[in-house]
Amino acid sequence: MNFTPKTEQQILDGKLWPKAVYPFEILEGEDKVSQGGNNPMIELKVKISRPDGSARTITDYLLGLDKTAEKLRHCCTACELLDKYDAGSIAGSDFQGKRGKLRLGVEKKKGYADRNVIADYICEGAASPGSGFFGGNGAKAR
Repeated sequence: MNFTPKTEQQILDGKLWPKAVYPFEILEGEDKVSQGGNNPMIELKVKISRPDGSARTITDYLLGLDKTAEKLRHCCTACELLDKYDAGSIAGSDFQGKRGKLRLGVEKKKGYADRNVIADYICEGAASPGSGFFGGNGAKAR
């Protein structure tokens, strides 16, 4: 039998974490262009942690497009980069080392294994109108 061996960390990273609020640290931020080649975006490597000390890294993509503009703004607010957001210019490197809290979700796509995704970033003391991610979630934002 042939197979691809995995480390303990790779096996743990392959398991889904429950939907919940987790602390995060952004390890890397890089400016990129979407696969279509016409939309600038920021690729983040985000480390999330649990109280038991376990951690994993998830890649997240921030775009300024209408459908994802809210998530970009929330990430900038959570990372104390709202001034750069309001100025209309931000770089992936601006996010490096930033910490806060995020809401982890599970993406289900037909034909693919379920995977964890960052549903949104939690803004300190701010509630987003119409968003179930803020207020009443039982977790305090940083």
